[in-house]
Amino acid sequence: MSTRRALAAAAAVMLAAGAHAVDPSPAEVANAAQAAYDRGVATRRTDPQASLAAFRESAEGWERLRAAGIRSGGLEFNLGNACLQSGDVGRASAAYLRAERLIPGDADLQANLAHARSMVSTAFGRSGGTVLVDSVTRVWHLVPHDVRLYAGTAAWPLLGALGAARLLVRHAPQGAVRAAGTAARWALGAVALLFGGSVFADAARARASGEAVLVAEGVVLRKGNGDGYDPAFAETLGPGVECRLLEERPGWLRVGLPDGRSGWVRSDQA
Repeated sequence: MSTRRALAAAAAVMLAAGAHAVDPSPAEVANAAQAAYDRGVATRRTDPQASLAAFRESAEGWERLRAAGIRSGGLEFNLGNACLQSGDVGRASAAYLRAERLIPGDADLQANLAHARSMVSTAFGRSGGTVLVDSVTRVWHLVPHDVRLYAGTAAWPLLGALGAARLLVRHAPQGAVRAAGTAARWALGAVALLFGGSVFADAARARASGEAVLVAEGVVLRKGNGDGYDPAFAETLGPGVECRLLEERPGWLRVGLPDGRSGWVRSDQA
């Protein structure tokens, strides 16, 4: 399992912290979490219990930064690594899935997520959207979310400026100048629509298909939102099982499994 992103991610968290209030500072929390992770790796063979405690300490540190409101794909990646090393497959998968929304297409992340999924005791065939939707999203996710957001946002005022300049010029430009201006307007229009549109599509898709990951052992899906309801089926589920979030009620979630079955779980189990 790759961990080479860890130090770079710690630095990214320090830069991303900005005005977020964490006591001690985000830099200190990130450094402590990274040091605990390194200690866990160093003692994994010689002192498994101390190693496990160190990985849990690392996970707590990264989780503390999340709780402070810091949004970072590297942070989620590190949290997933620490959770997985401490044996918490469910929370590791959840962290990797959150990271996937922030740094889609990252090779290390995909490898670690695949490893976490291989450790899930209850496996289902994964179902996605249509072939067209999945193919298009794979293409635009080759460009990071923030790059698409900034490029799409910046293209609109530049496009407007070119249009205004064209209207203010007394005589229409000829030849190569006119062709260059037209090409620039088409290029900026394409960037604004494709990149900006992909960001909106990502947000809409995320809202339309909320995800949940089970984090508890022996989860019973029930027919209603209460322990008094009968199980939806006899099989119990374990940590790391990925579901679609269908409905929320106080203390309970209705989730759909990849095989089409659904039921209610306590919100602290997912």
